[in-house]
Amino acid sequence: MNKKIFLLIIIFIIPIIQIFAQNKDQVTLKNGSVIRGTIVEIIPDGKITIDDAAGNTWVFNMDEVEHINQIEKQKSIFSDPYPEGWVNMTSIGFLAGSRNSMQVAPFSLITSFGYKNAMGFYTGLATGLEFLNINHIPVMVDFQYFTEDKEVTPVFIFRGGYSIPSAVNTDYYTYKGGVAASIGVGLKIRSKENFAWDVSVLYRYMQINYTEYRDWDQQDYKFTDIYNRLELRLGFYLN
Repeated sequence: MNKKIFLLIIIFIIPIIQIFAQNKDQVTLKNGSVIRGTIVEIIPDGKITIDDAAGNTWVFNMDEVEHINQIEKQKSIFSDPYPEGWVNMTSIGFLAGSRNSMQVAPFSLITSFGYKNAMGFYTGLATGLEFLNINHIPVMVDFQYFTEDKEVTPVFIFRGGYSIPSAVNTDYYTYKGGVAASIGVGLKIRSKENFAWDVSVLYRYMQINYTEYRDWDQQDYKFTDIYNRLELRLGFYLN
């Protein structure tokens, strides 16, 4: 893998960061105050010491304490981060390939519109524009599975369909497009009630069929270019 592709991977991996909130201790005082953090020390019939998330240390007499308990890791700030309903996902990215390829990392724009059900399955239709040797329009069925329903949610992705050339005939070439399929994983990172960042890494297989006319023997020759690419994408999720 060359340095350009490695750099592209790094650029797309940086946003893929999950912050897991650990279980917290909670001290509820008789005056109604609540302190959440990590209990450092408990002296029966004496004092309790707790460090809160801001780095402050609190010390209370045990006779001030109503009760002590442990709360589960912080839940989503959204009551239902990815509810069922109609969804639009639009992303840009690169189809990164070998340095031996004529085009190392052609640009790709894809938008997908479909429906996500309550079980976490999304089904939609994806299309866009990809700048290959001649621009192509992918038309693919888009399947995604949301593994959970949290602010940061891993997803499994599969797309399959056909890539249609934007221009059929040139001086010596006739393009017919070909099958296209992608499989990979991604993250939906919710930042607002109806908006999430969409980051994904996929493997893309694609065929480009075309015919070349050669003047010297006045014959047509059929060819198939096969693309095995690493698909790196960053976009947004709207519902």
